[in-house]
Amino acid sequence: MTLTLLDLYNTAASQEWAMYDNDATTDSELEDSLVLALNKSVIDIYSSYDFPFRERTHLILTIPRIAGYDLPSGLIKKNSDGEYLVNYNSCRLKYIEDYSDLKNIFGTPEGFYIKNDQLMLYPIPVERGMVTIDYMTLSVGEAANGDEIYSLKNSTDRLTVPPHLEQLMQEAIITKTMLNTIASESDENYSAYKRQADKAYKLLVKYSKGVGADKSIKI
Repeated sequence: MTLTLLDLYNTAASQEWAMYDNDATTDSELEDSLVLALNKSVIDIYSSYDFPFRERTHLILTIPRIAGYDLPSGLIKKNSDGEYLVNYNSCRLKYIEDYSDLKNIFGTPEGFYIKNDQLMLYPIPVERGMVTIDYMTLSVGEAANGDEIYSLKNSTDRLTVPPHLEQLMQEAIITKTMLNTIASESDENYSAYKRQADKAYKLLVKYSKGVGADKSIKI
């Protein structure tokens, strides 16, 4: 099972609360309002918790006498001590908050700072090396050609989810979309819908943690 936009769309359209045809096969048959509601649900869920399947490692091969490099599309992770997980040749780099008075010094990088959406190494490397950045990706999936995507637009766009979590992710998205579509706490069934959505979300988080992990969930 692969969760594509088309799968999510037709599943959502099949629900009792939906007012859409559930036999879409092409992009042109997708109703914009339901696609928007599905995307809002996906973004809400993906951004609400540091799911392990969102973890990535960005690799940078440094070039002698070049200080700045592109950042990954995501949030750099921290360890339990609050240190950013950015290493140069396996050595942890220190984050430099105030870099305004730094001079151009060349040598082995010991720290880094962010400037103009670039990772700046300090001192500036004088030889080739490897920077690794552990981060949480902001992408939600892949297009048919394998490119990262940040929202679902085409029917073949698919979410990046481990196979064992796909059914739970689908249920969480569909029930969340139900709330986004109804969008009124005055609806007589709203409380029941919300309980259903909360339960689906909690199950997704619980089983994404892995064996032996803390099962407590706060939302």
